[in-house]
Amino acid sequence: MKRLIGYIKKYKWSAIIGPIFKMFEAVLELLNPILVAKIIDIGVRNRDWNFISKLGFLILVCNLAGFIFSVISQKLTARTCVGVATDMRKDVFNKVASFSHAELDKFGTSSIINRLTNDITQVENAVSVFLRMMIRVPFLLIGAFALSLTINYKMSFIFLILIPIISIILFVYIKKTTPYFKKIRVKLDNISRVTKENLSGTRVIRAFNKQKDEQARFENTTEDYTDTIVKVSKIATFLHPFIFLIVDIATIALLYFGAFQINIGRMTQGDVIALIDYISIITISLLLLSQIIALFVRTSASLHRLDEIMDTNVSVVEKPNAKKINKQNYAALMEFKNVCFNYTGSTNAKSFLKDLSFSIYPHQTIGIIGGTGSGKTTIANLMTRFYDVTSGEILYKGVNIKDYSIKQLRQEISIVQQRSTLFSGSLKENMQLRGAASDEEIVKALKISQAWQFVSEWKNGLDYQIMAGGKNVSGGQMQRLTIARALINNPEMIILDDSSSALDFLTDSNLRKSLKKLNSTLVLISQRATSIMNSDLIIVLDNGDVVGMGKHKDLIKNCEIYREIYESQSK
Repeated sequence: MKRLIGYIKKYKWSAIIGPIFKMFEAVLELLNPILVAKIIDIGVRNRDWNFISKLGFLILVCNLAGFIFSVISQKLTARTCVGVATDMRKDVFNKVASFSHAELDKFGTSSIINRLTNDITQVENAVSVFLRMMIRVPFLLIGAFALSLTINYKMSFIFLILIPIISIILFVYIKKTTPYFKKIRVKLDNISRVTKENLSGTRVIRAFNKQKDEQARFENTTEDYTDTIVKVSKIATFLHPFIFLIVDIATIALLYFGAFQINIGRMTQGDVIALIDYISIITISLLLLSQIIALFVRTSASLHRLDEIMDTNVSVVEKPNAKKINKQNYAALMEFKNVCFNYTGSTNAKSFLKDLSFSIYPHQTIGIIGGTGSGKTTIANLMTRFYDVTSGEILYKGVNIKDYSIKQLRQEISIVQQRSTLFSGSLKENMQLRGAASDEEIVKALKISQAWQFVSEWKNGLDYQIMAGGKNVSGGQMQRLTIARALINNPEMIILDDSSSALDFLTDSNLRKSLKKLNSTLVLISQRATSIMNSDLIIVLDNGDVVGMGKHKDLIKNCEIYREIYESQSK
């Protein structure tokens, strides 16, 4: 809540003036019953049409002024709530952008999207309602009761009975529904997650004829969400009818006892009409108050979810005095020294990577191979600081990578990950993600990655429009394009994490020959022994341990796991 108040303070004048105009509107609304009572008691009784016309015109002016006050208030409120939502959305997005892979793994994509959209929209609506109603509703409630006392304090005892009864009903309603609102947010996350999985995996689902199964899974998820909404709605269905029943009983009592008061001359017909109007104002104010409270209960859940993101400590943080990478003297380009790593939230007490130590020298080609889940991709993520080591250290050019600027480190070390990703836009725009590059530089990178042979046949060449997610290119084409993108600006080290798995053996062989001609250090991560067998150094992993290190011929003799991998593929 403190964070929300901080956002509202940026628009303090709009946030102050808007509710004041709403209060002016409320004052005019409270005057209407008194003016109507005067018309009945004086104008109608005496058939004074001049008096009726004057007060009728005054009521019209009051309503017109109330309308103007309301429009001004709405405009100022809209400026405040939209501004708060915009600032909050920017800050949450920037916070998410600073997350390392560990924090992204913790929250999940669907949950983050829901927090950025639905939860912030919920906060925006709450701010709008609060600024419009925070003065108006209490003022109407207190004002209507106070004015009823001035009309007839004895009859106002009906109000003293009515208000506590309605307040108790509202309290029970809020207490019963509050737990459901928190569940609703989680169930909405589940719907987003299932929807995202279905849309992204639609080809797999169709390939295995699982459309009906996925439809059933989606229906079960939505039904679970619907059931929770229905439970809240069932409670709400009794709220309004029950409250209006009590109000009707109070109105009947007011008319009944008011008739006696009129007969003995202590009240007029206009007074009774005014009291009935004030009952309506109090009832509507109490209902609005209940809705405001319920809205803030839902909003508190959304604020808590947003605070979870904003209060999360980012595990990969750049030091304030981060060093620049200089052309200094160093022996190894990169060194792993007793590196251990475990994923956050893992139930395994043992480290995923255990006591890794090896060195990579400039212009070498390093091959990393191992079975599924052996830690190959994890090593690539540690090299680029997508994760930080649990213990030990990684040195780049003789300095711990934690001491460098993250941006500069990733400019020097380029990575192509297992899942190739292209963004909507032209091919040229995709190629320039690592920085500005001329058409000649892009074409050179495309030729090295073996992508120019099909790009040159495209009608628009570098201006060819890529669809979102690269849907209009094949898997092999996408891999070659992402490799070309990684070559832009001549990085010091290039990491290819199983990024040629969709290529045929001839294209893969030509690609490796082209990469050998570069001046960069290559780290080839693959499950194909043929892809890394000519490397200067091959690192063999098994369950996070280095079980072999050396050249192909030596490993064939000395490393059983590598020999098994090679023989199973070659035979």
